[in-house]
Amino acid sequence: MAITIKAPSYVTLADGRRMAFDEVSPANPKGAVLLLTGLASKRLGWRRQIDVFGQEYRTIALDHRGTGDSDPATGPYTVADMADDAAAALRALGVAKAHVIGISLGGFVALHLALRHPELVDKLVLTSTSAGGATHVAPSQEMLAMLATVDPDVEIGERGRRNYTRIMAPGYAAAHPDDMETIAEVARYRPQTPESYMLQLQAAMGNDAAQRLGEIRVPALVIHGADDPLVPPQNGEYLAAHIPGAKHIVYPNCGHIPIVECADQYNRDVLAFLAS
Repeated sequence: MAITIKAPSYVTLADGRRMAFDEVSPANPKGAVLLLTGLASKRLGWRRQIDVFGQEYRTIALDHRGTGDSDPATGPYTVADMADDAAAALRALGVAKAHVIGISLGGFVALHLALRHPELVDKLVLTSTSAGGATHVAPSQEMLAMLATVDPDVEIGERGRRNYTRIMAPGYAAAHPDDMETIAEVARYRPQTPESYMLQLQAAMGNDAAQRLGEIRVPALVIHGADDPLVPPQNGEYLAAHIPGAKHIVYPNCGHIPIVECADQYNRDVLAFLAS
């Protein structure tokens, strides 16, 4: 089952770097949505959200630096730098305020965007993510080893299929072969170099917003899978307990990728939150 990948749009930042994005928008959008994806993932990870959210909102799915069709990263950087990239992209696109939705690493970036550029953030949706720092509940050693390993002898699509099988809920991959084939195809498109992956992993490992959660003043929704083996659900509990007024939804029988595993319910819950 082949998927269609359309050519990206680009926004050029003040320092000359280009960031790639996809955009879907109705004629009269209710507002803007920014979608921030996870470690080693691309804007294409939001394929089940962008058209749905784009029926009501100007919806932008961004490739982080060093990922997908965005320009390569030239040296070490932090999650805060990634948040600044996202802020610069929004401003360059003429977006005064956006609902910011992040998954995993994208959730780290969303948190820092809300802290560093609060004037740009309308509402915040944090999916399968963590405040980081000393509060972070780590996964098993097996999961950590998977993150740290880039095996060049395994074909990139097969590697994507294997890794997603391990971070989704038990049995999901076997029951949804079409989803896994799509994941493999997306992995083959503009794959990260091992060097770019390690730079992004280092940025992710340095994430720490734990002591500043009380500063977040925008409405927040925390979504987690009950069976997430990569970012255990206690991390979502911590976020929901420490962000003032945050709502919290936990999906049973769902792993690290609710935007695929529970896509229809996820989309309904997010749209209801944005409309509330």
